[in-house]
Order: sequence, then structure tokens, then C-alpha cells
Amino acid sequence: MKGIKSYIPALGLLVFYLVCIQLRQAGYIKNYWIQILMFALINAMVTLGLYLINGITGQFSIGQAGFVSVGAYSSGAVTTLLFNFSSLSAAAKPIVFLLSIAVAALVSGFCGYLIGRPSLRLKGDYLAIVTLAFGEILRAIIRCIPQVGGPRGFTGLPRYSTLGWIIVFFGLTVWFMRNYIHSSFGRACVSIREDELASETMGIDTTKYKVQAFVIGATMAGVAGALLAHVLGFLHPDQFNYARSTDFLVYLYAGGAGTMSGAIVGACVLTVLPEMLRFLAGWRLVIYGLLLVLMMLYRPTGICGGREFPFLVPRLKRSPEAIGGRHDE
Repeated sequence: MKGIKSYIPALGLLVFYLVCIQLRQAGYIKNYWIQILMFALINAMVTLGLYLINGITGQFSIGQAGFVSVGAYSSGAVTTLLFNFSSLSAAAKPIVFLLSIAVAALVSGFCGYLIGRPSLRLKGDYLAIVTLAFGEILRAIIRCIPQVGGPRGFTGLPRYSTLGWIIVFFGLTVWFMRNYIHSSFGRACVSIREDELASETMGIDTTKYKVQAFVIGATMAGVAGALLAHVLGFLHPDQFNYARSTDFLVYLYAGGAGTMSGAIVGACVLTVLPEMLRFLAGWRLVIYGLLLVLMMLYRPTGICGGREFPFLVPRLKRSPEAIGGRHDE
């Protein structure tokens, strides 16, 4: 029975996918809303990476969109420039697609290491400025590479990402984060967040764990970027500006920076909400902003209020305070 319970989240995602497909085929859900759902899950993956950096390790990064762009362009280069995706056989396409995602993860993780190793000695506003500058540098570099379209944008990408692929990678991301956070590595990151000096005194290599968290967060963003590139079929450097990084911060803190549940719920709700308010035309952004202001005033702990979904906490560690929860919540 215990073994069956561990598979309930995966079975839930499978049922969710089958229900969405059936509703679309029956005409109850349009392809437009399926695409919005795909964007929501991709944003949740990026926000989970930011949660590890900001929420668990206690750093303050605002350059997550830069890592998304690295993953998107790296993946697009593999499927479009390295391979002629449209000419591949049906059996080869998923292999090349997975290869492009692996390349995106490696390149993004490497960029995360390059920026994290020297800059994570900084704290607070200084780290935020460095990560913001890094994202802008990446955009400038992309504009100078004609092979990926430069300032005109990268066109002709195969739209191979489907709801099924995205749910699989979203599930893997959640599974990895759940196990990492509740491991000795996650506990070390939490101790750094709570008191870095005390952590060093207890023998924790704070630089190592901060860089590790930064690399993992960047890798997740890169995978999400690869999926995004093959949903849109087109990339432009301005899609990944500092305003986009700010969106991910809003998703994290609006949902609740202290829990995985907050990162997931915040990203999904705030991705879908503007589309649901589209009937208000120009007023939708006013209403959207007003709702965010009211939530921060009257529920500063976020939508989830510091609470974690039970399936995101290992059975032996379930308690009133989840390991990711912040003491000030």
C-alpha cells in the first residue's frame, strides 16, 4: 500500500493529461487554453528553480529569464541548425528533441556556474544587480549571433513540445526538487538561508551549496526554455528582458516563497489569470495589478500561506512546519 501511495502524484498528472486531451477532443477546451496551460507549467518549472535560489538558499537572484533564454536558444540551435528537424524520421525526432533539452540543461547549468561562482560571494542588492546584468549581457550576446537570428529573432523552430512532454518534465522537476530539498543538501541550503555564519561555523561549505543551488536553478530554467522554444516556434531576445525576470519573482512571492506549493500555484494562477481577465480589455492589467497589491497587503505570506501540499513532503518529515517554510511566516 505504501508503494502505491508514492505513485499517486504521477498517476494524478497522468489523469490530468488524459482529462485535458479528452476535453479538447470533445470541444470543451480550445487549443488556446491548452497552450496557456503549457505556458503555466513551464513558468512553474522556472519558478521552482528560482524558489531553490531565493526561497531555500536565501539568495536574491533576478536573472532567471537569462537562463531561460540560454536554454531556449541552445535547444533551438540543436533542432534547427545542427539537425534538420523536419527531415528526420518519426523515430528520430523524439531522440533529437530530448538531446536538445539535454544540451539546454548543460549549457544553462554551465552559465549558472560561471555567474554563480564569482558573484555568490555578494549578498542582497549587490547579487541582484549582478544577476540582472548577466541577463542583459546574454541578450546583447544573442543579438550579435546571426546564426540564431540576431536582433531579428530565431525563426523556423519546430513546434514539437506538447502538453504531454511538458507534463513529463514538470513532474520530473517537482520530483527532483522534493527529494533535493528534503535531503542533506536541502537542509544545508536552509541553514545557509537562516544563518550563513552559523552554517560556516558548523562546517558547511556555504559557497559550494550556494553555487550548487544556483546551477540547479539555472538548469531547470534552461529545460523550461527548451520546452518554451518548441511551443512558440519563434524566439526573440526581447522575450527575455529584465521585466520577464521580474515576472518570475512575482510568481514566487505571490504564491509564497517558503514552499514548493507556493512556487507552483503562484506561477500557474498568475499565468492563467491575465488570460481570464482578457474580456476586460485594457482594464485587465489594472485589475491584475490591483489584485497583486491587495494580496501583498492582506496576505503577505502568499497564496499558499507557507503551507505545503502533503505529497510534496516525505511522510517521515510531515509536520506543522515544512522544511522549506520560513520562520517569519
